[in-house]
Amino acid sequence: MCVRIRERGGRRMSAARTSAVAATLGALLLLAPTADASHPHRPHMRHPSHGVQFDVGPVLVPKGQEITQCTYFKMPGDHDLSVGRVQIKVSGGSHHVHLYRAQDPTMNVPDHSEACNFALDFSVWQLVLASQQLYLDWRLPPGVAFFFKAGEQLAAQTHFVDSGLLHTPSGKGWAVMNLHAMPRNHVTAYAGAFFGQDRDVVVPPHSTSTATTNCVFPKPVSLLAITGHYHYRGVHFTAGTWDGHTGTQIYAYDGYLDPAFVRFNDSPPIVPGLTWTCTYDNPTDDTFTFGPFTDKNEHCNLFGFYYPAKGKDEFMTCVQKNDVVTVNVTH
Repeated sequence: MCVRIRERGGRRMSAARTSAVAATLGALLLLAPTADASHPHRPHMRHPSHGVQFDVGPVLVPKGQEITQCTYFKMPGDHDLSVGRVQIKVSGGSHHVHLYRAQDPTMNVPDHSEACNFALDFSVWQLVLASQQLYLDWRLPPGVAFFFKAGEQLAAQTHFVDSGLLHTPSGKGWAVMNLHAMPRNHVTAYAGAFFGQDRDVVVPPHSTSTATTNCVFPKPVSLLAITGHYHYRGVHFTAGTWDGHTGTQIYAYDGYLDPAFVRFNDSPPIVPGLTWTCTYDNPTDDTFTFGPFTDKNEHCNLFGFYYPAKGKDEFMTCVQKNDVVTVNVTH
C-alpha cells in the first residue's frame, strides 16, 4: 500500500520530516509520486491540495475467487484532520471498501495486510467510511466534517471478487482514498457512522423472499447519506425512517451492481431510526444464509452517516440476531 502525505495548508513536509513519518509507517506504507507507471491498474486520482491520500493495493485476486483483506496503518502526519470531502476510487470487482478506526486510542497494530473475511469486531473497531461504488466523490454539507486524529490506528477492509457478477480481469484490486481537509474553525458538527446488519437473513431455494430490520436510535440524528448492501440474490433494496411504529421510505434501488449512495446534503432529514428491507430472488436448489461470501452467503446491511456525533467521532451499530435487535453507540 502507498500513502502520499501532505500537511494541511498544502505545505509539503521537509525531507527530514517526511523520512521520519515514513519510518513510522513501516514497509507497507510507501511514499510515492501521484502517478505510478509501474502499477498501470492503480486508479489515478489527484492528491488533495489539503489532506491525505491512501492507497490500498494491489490486492491479488485469483481468477474465479474473492478476497477480503484488511490493511492496517496509522493516520499519517502530526496534525489532526477535519475532513469535509471524501473521494474513493476503485479498480477491480469491488464488493466494498470500508475504513475503520480503533476504539482504543492507544492501539498499535504493526503495519501489515491479512485476510479478514468477516466484519471487523464492532467492539474493537469503529466504521468511519464505506463505499460500494467504483468512484465516490462526497462533499459534506458546510460545517460538517469527519474527524481523524494524527497517528491513530486505522484499518481498511477491501473485498474484491472475480466471479459471478463481479470481475477483476487484471487479477489486482486497488482502492485509492482522498481525505480533503477543511479548516477546524469552519467545523460546526462532526459526523458519525452507522452499520446496520441482519444476521438472521435466510434466502430459501426457488423463491422470492424478503428480510427486514427495524432500528430505533437512542436519539434522533440528522441523516447525511445511506447505502444498502446485499449479495448476488438481491434484487431490490428499500430503506426508510422508523420511529418504532411507522416510517417513510427515503431510499430504494434495484439490482446488484453500483448500489445507490444517496446523500441528503441540501436538507438532511432528522430521523428517530431506520428500517430496511432486502428482496431476494433465488432460482437455485440452495439455501443462502448470513455470511461473507458472495456466491455462498447473503447479507442485508445498511450503511449510514449522520450528525452531530457526540464529541468528535461516533459509531452506531444495529444488529438483528435471533429476532433480537441490539443498538450500540460508541464514541
